[in-house]
Amino acid sequence: MTRIISGQRTLLRATKRALLAATLVILSFTTATAQEHSPGNRRRHFSPEEFQQKLREYITDNARLTAEEADAFFPLFFELQKKKFEIEHNTRKDTKPHRGEKPTEQQCREFAYKMAEAKIETAKLEKEYIDKYLQVLNACKLQRVLHAEGMFQRHLMKEMMHRGNERRMPHDFPQPGR
Repeated sequence: MTRIISGQRTLLRATKRALLAATLVILSFTTATAQEHSPGNRRRHFSPEEFQQKLREYITDNARLTAEEADAFFPLFFELQKKKFEIEHNTRKDTKPHRGEKPTEQQCREFAYKMAEAKIETAKLEKEYIDKYLQVLNACKLQRVLHAEGMFQRHLMKEMMHRGNERRMPHDFPQPGR
C-alpha cells in the first residue's frame, strides 16, 4: 500500500513538473512574441529550435544520457511537449472571452471546468508518455531526466526573473525588496 501511494506521489510530482515545463514553454513563446513586436527591440528573436537544443543539451548532460539514448528519447519528449502546448493553446482560446465582453458567471464556471479538463488530459498524456519513455530509457535514467528537466525550468525562471528585473517587472508582480 505504501509503495502504491509513494508511486502515485512520484507520478504526481512528475506531472506537476511537466505542467510547469509546458507553462514555461508557453510563457517563453508569449514573451518572445511580445518582445518581437515591441518598438525599438534590438534583442535577438526567440528561437524555438535554439530553446529545444539548449534543453536537450542540458538534460543530456545532467541525466548523463548517451547519444543513442538521447536520439531515442528526445523525439518522444518534444512530441509530448507539442501535444501539451496544443492542449494549452486550445484551452486558452476556448476560455478567453471575446474582446470587450465581460464573461458571465456561467461562462466563468465553464472556463474553470475546461481548464481543469485540460490539466487532466495533459496528465493522462504524460502518464502515457512515461510508458513510452521507459521503452527507450531505464527507470533510473528517466528519473534523472525528469530531475534535469525540473532543474532547467528553475534555471530558466531565474533567468527570466533576472531579465524582468532589468526591464522593470510589470506592476502586478511584487518587486523584490519592496
